[in-house]
Amino acid sequence: MNKNVLQRIASLQLQGKDGYKDDLAKLISNDAETLKEWSAPMTKTERKDRNNAIFDHWLAGETTTGIAKKLYLTQPLVTEVINNISASRLETSNISETPPVYNVWNYNSCDKRFGQKHPGQIPGQAVLNFLLWLTEPFDVVVDPMAGGGTTIDVCRYLLRRYHCFDIDPRRQDIKQWDISNGYPRFPQKPNLIILDPPYWRLKREEYSKDGAAITSYQDWLSFMKKLAKDSFKSLKPGGHVALFVESFLDERDSGKFLFLNRDCLEIFEAARFEGVQEIALNMPSQIKSFRDVTYAKKRRILLDLKREVFVFRK
Repeated sequence: MNKNVLQRIASLQLQGKDGYKDDLAKLISNDAETLKEWSAPMTKTERKDRNNAIFDHWLAGETTTGIAKKLYLTQPLVTEVINNISASRLETSNISETPPVYNVWNYNSCDKRFGQKHPGQIPGQAVLNFLLWLTEPFDVVVDPMAGGGTTIDVCRYLLRRYHCFDIDPRRQDIKQWDISNGYPRFPQKPNLIILDPPYWRLKREEYSKDGAAITSYQDWLSFMKKLAKDSFKSLKPGGHVALFVESFLDERDSGKFLFLNRDCLEIFEAARFEGVQEIALNMPSQIKSFRDVTYAKKRRILLDLKREVFVFRK
């Protein structure tokens, strides 16, 4: 059957238009079985699946107009479903986590509920803390370097809307986008932007060959300057940025300790962001191998076990 005919049938049946069965009969008059199938009322399961699909699309940042067009529904119906499910989810939510009190966060492992394994993966617990602290239900969260999808999973858990993309998507629900070209246009400016960029050359072999890690340090700083300016432009007034960064001893190239945290702080302040908080995100010593420890003792150097997160406000 012609695709346009199928779309017309779906639209007529799901909208419940008066006299739609007559229209269906005209469209598929030579196919009695199809007419019978399409004209049957939706079952509870079908309606539930349709409504959940509408809500999932909305959480993923799509507009009611876009959802209606994609699912062949009317916009008023889409809006009604979203409002009903939003109220129901809030009423039945049993989230036990609370916002943090201190600025030192220790995690021995990543929460398995959030994200898949990825180079430089950040603990989902940290993202959860930021959403609890800096956002409200159904606020918009953006993660332009989404990696293993941790931000998506936390947003779904806490009922936040999200736009998550990456230059090299490794999940189907992460959109492809190169943040070095700036942010895409959002229907609604985000309340929070999560930034976990490559820490220059750390783990560069495991990232995209087109990403910011495959550059000189000066090029990386230029990338961060543009990212800061673009983030300020895209963020909602009063909104926040949470920037993950790790400084390290550059044994391989320069032999110097690179203060990525200091450089990034200066970059974001120059982009007119106001500093709000600095958080120590500590990692367990078990992440270092016996070889790392032996090498550090021999060379009398300190191994890095701390990432920092700077929180900025527009």
